[in-house]
Amino acid sequence: MTKQKKAPAAEAAETVFIPKESKHDDALFVAVNGRRMLVRKGEAVSLPLPFAAVVRHSQEMKRRADSYIDAVSREG
Repeated sequence: MTKQKKAPAAEAAETVFIPKESKHDDALFVAVNGRRMLVRKGEAVSLPLPFAAVVRHSQEMKRRADSYIDAVSREG
């Protein structure tokens, strides 16, 4: 008798969109707790919730950094 592995339960997913920043900017590497994937840019993709959270956080931090750089550059 062979032991069969159970198929993983379907993970909850969220659709995210990552804009391209240049013509050849095709994918974003995302890692969560040792799991990793390349996420296509320029189209809506469905990701497991932990990966979607990392992408959302990354986009928010980029927005904040751009805002800070813009504010500092206007001061000088």
